[in-house]
Amino acid sequence: MLKEIISYYKLNNIHDIWPNLQVYTTGGVAFEPYWKSLEKLFARPLNYIDTYLAFEGYLATQKRPDTSSMTLSYANGIFFEFVPSVAENMDDEGRVKPDAQVLSLAQAEKEVEYVLLISTVAGDWRYMIGDTVIITDKARSEIKISGRTKHYLNVVGEQLSVQKMNSAIEKLQNHFEMEVKEFTVATVLNEEEYKMKWFIGSNKTVDNTEAAALIDAELCENNKNYKVARVKAVKGVEVEIIPVEHFYRWSEEVKKLGGQAKIPRVMKEEDFAEFGNYVKALV
Repeated sequence: MLKEIISYYKLNNIHDIWPNLQVYTTGGVAFEPYWKSLEKLFARPLNYIDTYLAFEGYLATQKRPDTSSMTLSYANGIFFEFVPSVAENMDDEGRVKPDAQVLSLAQAEKEVEYVLLISTVAGDWRYMIGDTVIITDKARSEIKISGRTKHYLNVVGEQLSVQKMNSAIEKLQNHFEMEVKEFTVATVLNEEEYKMKWFIGSNKTVDNTEAAALIDAELCENNKNYKVARVKAVKGVEVEIIPVEHFYRWSEEVKKLGGQAKIPRVMKEEDFAEFGNYVKALV
């Protein structure tokens, strides 16, 4: 929307028409991958306030300017519980197993990834909201969203959350001075070997092999499970940079563009192959 306004009125940036714009409130998706492209639309930095709201309730809000963490809304008819986000607690569909360990905030630990469960006065009972979170400050009840349970990649023990993927993409953007607006990834079986493949949406062309090496190194450095999987099971990483418009065209034709429809960060092997065939047909 901001780009359309700038283009329509032939502006240099959005502050030419909204000089008093100071605050941008985010919610619904991880903001980091979009921050760099958004900043280019402003004449000066903004104050960002992150929110965590869903159909089931208003869950958390960023309350302090010196952190991007959000404070859980305990006085809003919601009770929060935490399930350690490890393979033995999850089934193949990304759901919490009935016998999984469930912790209160007092029992949970900082800097550990958890699947969030909520019980509400509206009738939800240990409902899996679908997000994974990390507790950053127990005394302040502050958390960060680390990813989606359905966007968790663990085919052969790589155990990658969207947070780790976003960090790798952010490193890629900074290294190549490029904008990455969408990406999707899968671990696929290719000639009896597993490989991790990425489609990355950007309108800047970079060397795919170099991009793959950078992502691989970043994931190895920040995820010990992935590092082990790279030695034992995942025999390679491949990256293909494609025009970001391909993602949106696919979403419009195959899924549903707009509203709550989002590009899946993680795909199953069969869906990933179909997406790859779609992209090849556009070339």
